[in-house]
Amino acid sequence: MLRILLTNDDGIDSPGIAVLRHALDGLGDVVAMAPDHNASALARSITVARALRVRRAPFGAGFDGLAVDGTPVDCVRIALLGVLGPAPGLVVSGVNLGANMGNDVTYSGTVGAALEAALHGICGIAFSVESREPRHLESTIPLMRRIVEQVIAAPLAIGTTLNVNLPDRPADDIAGLRVTSLGGTSRYDRVLLAGGDLNASGEHFLEAERAPLEPWTTSDFEAVEQGFVSLTPIHYELTSREGLTQIAGWPLETLAAAVTEAGS
Repeated sequence: MLRILLTNDDGIDSPGIAVLRHALDGLGDVVAMAPDHNASALARSITVARALRVRRAPFGAGFDGLAVDGTPVDCVRIALLGVLGPAPGLVVSGVNLGANMGNDVTYSGTVGAALEAALHGICGIAFSVESREPRHLESTIPLMRRIVEQVIAAPLAIGTTLNVNLPDRPADDIAGLRVTSLGGTSRYDRVLLAGGDLNASGEHFLEAERAPLEPWTTSDFEAVEQGFVSLTPIHYELTSREGLTQIAGWPLETLAAAVTEAGS
């Protein structure tokens, strides 16, 4: 039986992971393991300076899971090490409360967990919903299940993660599914709020609002805005092919001579 690891970055108590657990019911041997706290925006962070603690944590409507005092990627790494038994053959992350589109995927712990799976040659799927307080998430359970079934039946290319963003609409109001690319760069308007003296140890908070800088054409932003479910295959390979061509034209021998000159 396929072993599926279910995780997230909103924490084991998030309603999103409980909804996704229902979608996975019966598709395999599901192990739910997630941070014991909100670990959003930690990307692919891992814990290295201390031991991790794992405890039993019932969640949702009668599901039994494991809570880790670490990051989403820590959860994936623990599972892949076989600490809890056979390593998973599929990692499903989410449902994140709030979209993960455009360059936001580089911040997301939800996406980070799915990418960690891809790094180890295992299929990873990241689910997010556009609203931080979704009203229609449960209605998409059958749809999420079908997407997972499709990935099980036709696994993604090695190293590829499927990033799924759901519009917060009733199931009968969803326009369909659309294969998309990541949207353009986003600009953040930042406001620093300080408690106490700025020069002392007051608490500081950073708030942000996303504002697109580029036209929303064939992007995840456009799809979700129009009521579609966005399906974006992403890859951890970050090499810029254009950059390789550009740097290949540099005077590398001349640059290397500077090393010799510095040592003489």
